[in-house]
Amino acid sequence: MNRIIISLAGFTALYITGCSTTYHVPKSSKVVISKEQLPVYNPKNFSKEKKSQSIPNEDELIIKAIWLEEQHNYKESNRLYAELYDKTHKEEYLLKELTTANYANIVSKNLPQLEAYIAKHPNNLLAKRLLLSFNIQSKKFNKAKTISEKLLKKSNHAIDYELSANAYIFTSDYPKAISLLEKAYQLSKNEDILLKIVAIEINYLHQIDKAIERLEQHRQKEGCSEKICQQLIGIYIQQNRTDKLIPIYKSLAIATKKEIYIEKLIESYLYNKDLKGAIDFLENEYHNDTLLYSLYMENKEYHKAHKLAQKLLKTTKNPKWYAESAISLYESLSNNSDKTVLNQVVKEFEKAFESGVKNPVYLNYYGYTLIDKDIDVKKGISIIKKALKQEPENSYFLDSLAWGEYKLGECKKAYKTMKKVVKVEGLKEKEIIEHWNAINNKCNADK
Repeated sequence: MNRIIISLAGFTALYITGCSTTYHVPKSSKVVISKEQLPVYNPKNFSKEKKSQSIPNEDELIIKAIWLEEQHNYKESNRLYAELYDKTHKEEYLLKELTTANYANIVSKNLPQLEAYIAKHPNNLLAKRLLLSFNIQSKKFNKAKTISEKLLKKSNHAIDYELSANAYIFTSDYPKAISLLEKAYQLSKNEDILLKIVAIEINYLHQIDKAIERLEQHRQKEGCSEKICQQLIGIYIQQNRTDKLIPIYKSLAIATKKEIYIEKLIESYLYNKDLKGAIDFLENEYHNDTLLYSLYMENKEYHKAHKLAQKLLKTTKNPKWYAESAISLYESLSNNSDKTVLNQVVKEFEKAFESGVKNPVYLNYYGYTLIDKDIDVKKGISIIKKALKQEPENSYFLDSLAWGEYKLGECKKAYKTMKKVVKVEGLKEKEIIEHWNAINNKCNADK
């Protein structure tokens, strides 16, 4: 079975929520040491905590750092936050420096300070997320797992389950990763998390049916966004399960109103030989009269097609609908030798061509009607020749010409023209067989 490739994008991406906690820095304790003790005194006994302080241009640096961060220029923003922390030792700048470093994929020099900060503030989830993320980036996965366990004891947020799953993904512990991602999805119903689970199940666990079930459940309960529907479409196409495409394309067509999904839905209906379903959709769910007209003609609902062609002629003012009206009217006749109706067909075609329509298909149809119904064979041949100027090798146009030549009694011309048609098309279509037999028999009889 072909593997369905789905990118596991953004496994190390960190979603970090804002924090409004106010931090209080305790005053450093005073240590009094006698001169006699100084030579042997261990400096490690001194507290490394530095008292925070303000600097003259602090406000200016803060504003600039925040602006750069909002512009997603994390590298430059990080540089300013690092400068602010170095000069002031304020903990809020420590967290901002580490956050922007994480976004910019920079290895911060302040990781030891982050661990010290967490020791002081064990309930600060933002700090724990940062430490976890840095350890994943540094591929210290075992340490990352330990941190994630501590984080999840304090947190029930979807982002923390999702972030924790990354350490298990990179160590190929996919069942554990999925269990964490499932909790994240249950809390958030986030589609990206769902797609991450599906990617693991398809690409690494080869559980395609399980992945499909997840996507379908989401589609039924939460609706079908383009991301989810496109994923299902890709799977079903690879599995050649075209019947499954119809409800998905239908959902997308109704939700987005995009023409591409309308077309794909109609293609799916036609591929599954469900013309009625396609027509019902366009009649009731989504109105596209041009497409509906084509389906009426395809389904031989000529009366409906003619009525719709008349409507489109009025609404679009496009003269091609004179020709389409003539064709659908002609095809709707139970007795297509009715002279009154044939005169109407002729008038409709004439209006189309007088209005500048030059489509060779319309020319051929009109010319053949004039020939076949003995309305004006010579004029019919003249019109067919106009169509052949545009498409000189078109077998159907040549068939019409041969039939006109036959009607005029020009046996040699008709036979020569019809041989070209049979050579290309063979004797498969009913009309070509009838024309060939008539022309061949007459020419042989005249010899």
